[in-house]
Amino acid sequence: MERTKKIKITYILFSITVFVLCLIYANLNQVISLMDENNDIIFSKLQFDHSELVTNLFYGDGFYQFRHGVKYYLAKMPILPLLISGLALISKNLYFIYFVKNLILFSILFFSLNFYCEKHSKSFLFFLIYLVSIFAIPHNLHVQLNIHFADTIVACLMPSLFLLLATENKRKYIYISLILFVLYLTKTSMFFLCLIIPFIILILENDKISLKIIPIIAVILSISVWGSFGYFKTGIFPFGSKILSVSSEGMNIVLNKEFNKYYPKKSVDLIKYEKPDKRYENEWEIYQFYKEKNKIYIRNNLSRYAKDTLIKINFIFFNIHKDAAFPNKNGEYYNPLKISYLINKLFFNLSLIISLFVIIKNINKIYNIKKEIYFLSIISLNLFPLVVGWATAKHLTGLTVVCIIYSLIFFLNTIKMNKNL
Repeated sequence: MERTKKIKITYILFSITVFVLCLIYANLNQVISLMDENNDIIFSKLQFDHSELVTNLFYGDGFYQFRHGVKYYLAKMPILPLLISGLALISKNLYFIYFVKNLILFSILFFSLNFYCEKHSKSFLFFLIYLVSIFAIPHNLHVQLNIHFADTIVACLMPSLFLLLATENKRKYIYISLILFVLYLTKTSMFFLCLIIPFIILILENDKISLKIIPIIAVILSISVWGSFGYFKTGIFPFGSKILSVSSEGMNIVLNKEFNKYYPKKSVDLIKYEKPDKRYENEWEIYQFYKEKNKIYIRNNLSRYAKDTLIKINFIFFNIHKDAAFPNKNGEYYNPLKISYLINKLFFNLSLIISLFVIIKNINKIYNIKKEIYFLSIISLNLFPLVVGWATAKHLTGLTVVCIIYSLIFFLNTIKMNKNL
């Protein structure tokens, strides 16, 4: 059977598998509370401050929410709320929303994987191994299937981005540009990645400049879209540290003497941090309130922040226990060893060692280490904001899937080379 037909059949089976996974996942205890007796989504049950945004978008009231008694337009990046509310306008049925959302995201990953394998003459068996590995680890699958947090989008799009960057084909620039555009508008931790990756492409690739600047144009467009919305609504162009008006409030959780007593075992949402001391007129006044608090903390507690940073780095590279736990009804916290975390850390650290080894071995042959440069760039550019702020296991899922794919590419290529010998 020819490859194209195999891929079509595999995609049909893949779509059925996604449908079954969504049915199972939507009926788990933690998810089933999201739907009413008619199986329709209950917007108010959405977590991570998305409920009011999605509700307002669904009923045509606009993209805003209230915090501290003030109307916020720039508290969340827009892609996930727009995706959920857009699907709900077609049907509020939770099974429908789960399935379509996941079919879209998993399909992007599926076709990015096929694109890489096809352009690099990888066998269909290689393709299947890559495909299964992406969904084989329970924690990663949980994050990918979820609809509560934006990491669900990153967990599919970041591996897709890496596969496309690693592919030798002129069509990849369009696909890369689309992914960068969406990632910028999905999560603030994508800021440095989206800004710098296009310039790395410009340096590393040998194609025409007219192709290589497409990702730069896409990122400029995404910056302009979000910036124009923010400027129109608030009078300030959101960019950099001001990409969200809640950025300084988020950092106030990290810049807290209690942070190390909670992180990483307990959820940092439990930390009691200072609330605005008076009635403010708008979200940027509250942003400034927290910014001043943060400056004072850094000035007086720099050594504590440095120690907390080491705790965060240790978590990123070595944590294998449940993190960000909430107390049970008895007020107890449980942080058991998670097999998914253990596997993820093995791949994470192994892939970094391999990539550095390959770079050192081929330091004078830059064309032979393009994949490694892209890989390490994605890892470092995503980790930087997480080290400055903080990371939980779900924040690392997209990176972990990238590491799994990179490791498999290396090992399967090595096996193939040895067989050829």
